[in-house]
Amino acid sequence: MNSLQLLVFMLIDIYGLILVLRAWFQFSRVDFYNPISQSLVKITQPILNPLSAMIPTIKNINLSALVLAFVLFSIKFPLAHLVGNLFIANAEWLDYLFIGTLTLVRTFGKAVFYVLLIGAVMSWFNRGENPMQFVLAQLTYPLLRPIQRILPNTGMLDFSPMVLAFALFFLNSVLNDLFGIYWALASY
Repeated sequence: MNSLQLLVFMLIDIYGLILVLRAWFQFSRVDFYNPISQSLVKITQPILNPLSAMIPTIKNINLSALVLAFVLFSIKFPLAHLVGNLFIANAEWLDYLFIGTLTLVRTFGKAVFYVLLIGAVMSWFNRGENPMQFVLAQLTYPLLRPIQRILPNTGMLDFSPMVLAFALFFLNSVLNDLFGIYWALASY
């Protein structure tokens, strides 16, 4: 892989992550006036505004952001091939669409894991309420609440983030077993 292909991959992956975060922020109903939310909106609004007219938001899920992330992830390998001859043997457009779908799933899983990790580290060092901790709590609440209902009450220790992290690791292993090379390409 040459440096131009690496640049294409990085730009698509970063903007795709931003789009996934935008959809997740909207689904979790993160405070719109939070500086982090405002930054995500400003970065994505010029592209998502025209798409939102064609692709609606359903049940607080910003489908236009997810569709755009899917399209970006699907064209990543063909675009890298155009700029530097990165070739996947016997790949057809359905393969690229499938890789795009798996990349979208993997990106969401990575985002969840890193939000959990950052929240855990911040809870060790920062006892005061700040905007970042509030956003992380709002993001993880819909994911952790069902786990918290199942786990016994342990007082001050909350094991639900650890259970969710283990579930993500297990799901990653299962998807690797199911899809093999496609799952590996989704992390490329």
